[in-house]
Amino acid sequence: MRPSEIVMMILGVVFGLAALALGIGLFIDRPADAMWFYWISPLLAIGFAFTAFQLVMAYWVKVGRVETKGRPKK
Repeated sequence: MRPSEIVMMILGVVFGLAALALGIGLFIDRPADAMWFYWISPLLAIGFAFTAFQLVMAYWVKVGRVETKGRPKK
């Protein structure tokens, strides 16, 4: 694997962790007088975090693991 691919995988995990922290923070620090639709922002942030993690893991399974075993990427 190229170093740029490894860096992008690390950045994907970092962005996922940041989104997860943001989502949890929005759930915890919600103002009492918030309008009814404010519940969606933490769910969107947590959903983005899981999507970022899933993309990194899928890339590793389909490309990274195959290349580290010695088979070239098609």
